[in-house]
Amino acid sequence: MPFVKKKNTDGSMEYALGKKFFADIIPQFVKARNNKGITQANLDDILGVAKGLVSKWEVGIRKPSGYLFCCWADALDCDIKLEMRKDETIIT
Repeated sequence: MPFVKKKNTDGSMEYALGKKFFADIIPQFVKARNNKGITQANLDDILGVAKGLVSKWEVGIRKPSGYLFCCWADALDCDIKLEMRKDETIIT
């Protein structure tokens, strides 16, 4: 299965989990974690991932797998909601 690419309104292409993911989604995870008073190290333990991995996700060095993305949301008592965009086309 190929990577899902999206065509931006300016005609440029961006792979899934690219800049938009980091700019729009990750800050919501950071805010939720801070609101719950959970440290990155605590969340590493909760998720059962390597020490420092949550930090790497939050600063954009690494990206979580789909499974860990869902686990991350669940650990923070968050739901993941998908909405169709009107200004972008998904191309596979």
